Amino acid sequence: MPAKVQEIRKIITNFIKYTNRPLTSRMIANETGIDVNDVRKKVSHLLKEGFIKAVACEGREKIYVKNGNYELNKKSNPVGYKYDIIEKIYNIIGKTEITSSRQLETLTDISHKAVVKYLIAMVSMNYIKRENGYFKHTDKEICYDLVGKNITEGARKMVSGKVRGSSTKRKSTSSNSVLYDAQGREYPTKILDKQIVKRDKMVTKLLKKAKDLNERIAKEKAKMVAEIEDYLADTAEQYGENWKGNAELLSFNGSAKIEVKYKERIQFTEKLQIAKQKIDDCLIRWSEDSNINLQAVIREAFQVDKKGEVAKGRILSLRKYNIKDKEWKLAMDLINEAIEVTSTKQYIAFYEREDQNKSFNLITLNFSSIE
Repeated sequence: MPAKVQEIRKIITNFIKYTNRPLTSRMIANETGIDVNDVRKKVSHLLKEGFIKAVACEGREKIYVKNGNYELNKKSNPVGYKYDIIEKIYNIIGKTEITSSRQLETLTDISHKAVVKYLIAMVSMNYIKRENGYFKHTDKEICYDLVGKNITEGARKMVSGKVRGSSTKRKSTSSNSVLYDAQGREYPTKILDKQIVKRDKMVTKLLKKAKDLNERIAKEKAKMVAEIEDYLADTAEQYGENWKGNAELLSFNGSAKIEVKYKERIQFTEKLQIAKQKIDDCLIRWSEDSNINLQAVIREAFQVDKKGEVAKGRILSLRKYNIKDKEWKLAMDLINEAIEVTSTKQYIAFYEREDQNKSFNLITLNFSSIE
């Protein structure tokens, strides 16, 4: 086994050995810095060797534990609590201000009955607490296979909101509530115009709904991206490769399509200025017999906008001209060398059509603007 392969295997096995929680290939990759495709190959080997086992699934992503840990089955956990649901609820509480089980139901797509059941179980084990009406994590490290082993009446009351400090008892009325203006000054609502109070209430409520919806879309996008990437990675892995580049995925009947594209963001290094100087030298030499329109196009390419930046597309388009001049070709080489990729953005689009004789229609989601 090559040294690099041995090193990757050692890092992954040590990480699994000393991490006291269930893991996915993607989680291991994020924590160790190893490419996720390399992690998947090693995880597949470790699974066959019996070093780890799969205990659940989260979409297409399998959840693994070291063999002998977290017996999440009916024998050790007769109430049947599932790791993936525990993880989903627990993670959302850590990232979002959650005040009710109904809010969790909306964010997780888990039934309200199940959300309440899992909340009560985690509160009973003191993994989650309720403070000033909000659900929060405690400092206690969660042990997934103990969730559901002990249910307390106090936990039921805390989840239902029937405890001191619960958000359900903190409903403010127009007689005792206050609003703050842009300078932070306090105004009792009873002295304000009713229309102002009504408008503020509506805007605040709808903004919260919009933020919750945005977060939900972001979570759904992440799931979709992970599923597509897993499929492409699995496809490439069958031939011993890693997936690279764009993809167009069609349904069997050709009525549905997913497009995956990667767009690189670039900037130019200082070599661009040297290229411009050489191009200027060319224009001076050609001034008497060159095409005036071509000269205008070339000069316009280097014009800067209000921010002092050049139009990258115009600069790159200069490379298409087949000009047989030594200095010109050197300038084009310098432009190529001046290109520096700063980041890569992924675009995913979904299309559908009624039949194969018609064009695809884009399903508008505006995914690219949601991180």
